[in-house]
Amino acid sequence: MKKSYLNPPGSPAPKSYHHVVATEGGRIIFLSGQVSFDSDRKIVGENDIVAQTRQTMRNLKAAVETGGGQISDIVQITTHVVDYDPSQLNDITGTIAEFFQPECLPTNTLVGVTSLSTDGLLIEIGGMAIAEVGQS
Repeated sequence: MKKSYLNPPGSPAPKSYHHVVATEGGRIIFLSGQVSFDSDRKIVGENDIVAQTRQTMRNLKAAVETGGGQISDIVQITTHVVDYDPSQLNDITGTIAEFFQPECLPTNTLVGVTSLSTDGLLIEIGGMAIAEVGQS
């Protein structure tokens, strides 16, 4: 399956994401928003946006693998951050980028929100992956 990672001419250079990911072929895997819960539904990294982002990405990786893909198949994510402050941007996107090859960063929309489903959660990330047909 072919993936093209693109940035429109004249657009500002993105940090830790691509503006466009175009695909040909493949199987779509939709990923529900993941948070920083461990297997006992306890928050990992309470009051620490980097620790919560890292655990959230581990959970997103597990989700895509459960769907028959791999982390490199993720082409789009949406990131929701409680009480977002622009000073958090580099910590959040830098932590997300740890999970991807630099040339294969997904698109990313970051949205500030007032709360998530459970008090203490700081970040939720969901998205979409395009996997090879028959990949498991």
